[in-house]
Amino acid sequence: MRNQSFNFDEALKQLQSGKNLLGTDGILTPLIKQLTEAALQAEIEHYS
Repeated sequence: MRNQSFNFDEALKQLQSGKNLLGTDGILTPLIKQLTEAALQAEIEHYS
């Protein structure tokens, strides 16, 4: 799994420039992906 942290400063700049929060190219999409991957990895580790 790639360990890439969400850049809050960049997200704020994008939000201020009018970019969408959700959707394929949304501001929160990388954060949602990162959280989902972390949760799945925790599940795998718990049952291993």
